Amino acid sequence: MVNQTETAKLSLVGKHSHAVAFTTPDVDVNQSEAIINRLPAILQTTLELDDLVQLFQDELKKVVPYDSFHYQHRDVLCDINTAKRSHHNCTYRLEMNAVWLGELTLTRGKKFSDKDTKLVEDFLCKLVYPLRNCLLYRQAQRAALQDKLTGLNNRAAFDNSLTREVDLAQRQHTPLSLVVLDIDHFKTVNDSYGHSAGDLALRTLADSIIETLRRSDIAFRYGGEEFTLVLSNTDKASAHLVAERIRVAASQLSCNDGARNFGFTVSLGVSELEQGEHVTTFFDRVDQALFQAKKLGRNNTVSA
Repeated sequence: MVNQTETAKLSLVGKHSHAVAFTTPDVDVNQSEAIINRLPAILQTTLELDDLVQLFQDELKKVVPYDSFHYQHRDVLCDINTAKRSHHNCTYRLEMNAVWLGELTLTRGKKFSDKDTKLVEDFLCKLVYPLRNCLLYRQAQRAALQDKLTGLNNRAAFDNSLTREVDLAQRQHTPLSLVVLDIDHFKTVNDSYGHSAGDLALRTLADSIIETLRRSDIAFRYGGEEFTLVLSNTDKASAHLVAERIRVAASQLSCNDGARNFGFTVSLGVSELEQGEHVTTFFDRVDQALFQAKKLGRNNTVSA
């Protein structure tokens, strides 16, 4: 852990920058200092995390060439990748007063020189405060987009996320799959055991979904007993396997309302985004697959 400013800390891991046969084209020292000095003013123009990272990339590229830029902060669902990773990387785990600020990686085909990494670290020292402010702002936004009962993201968060992920998948030509599921005969659970038991079933299912999903997947409570899962970089066959794991895990759950044990099953619909497909059409196809799963007798997964 290296002290970079009075209160900011950067942890540097996996830096490949020794015995360098390649040197970065010289950037005028005064020009570099001028860019670094004006960086705080530039970064303070936004509280949107994605915009901040883009501004930081734009300025950094002026003094340190790189092939790809990656920033990740799983807690706030931020995963930015500009290109495929190259062989050599420079990776920083960002932390400030024991507060996690994410992980940043630069890659390129040639090793990073000591001069390069010194410039990157100078830039990062200017980034940490604006980054902290953006993360606090996003966390406040997320609180408004969280389902209070299950702790999952809510319907509004799903609408925003699906639109964003569809746009990204269409532009980058990467697979994107969607899963829609709900509890079979949920009204019977409420009628037989009471609404508090129904709430328990929803929380238990949400916990099971979180345990079953991969770190890159995002789960939402869509409404009532219905849940949705957005699976980026996932084709239909792989999404079907994820859905089946969730179905099997749900069938093995046991809830206790304080007096009785009860269980439940779920039905799931799965589909992969088609090139050029509209968000609404995509969701409707998956919802229709869920309908078919129920027609087949429930406790089923249907891919469309």
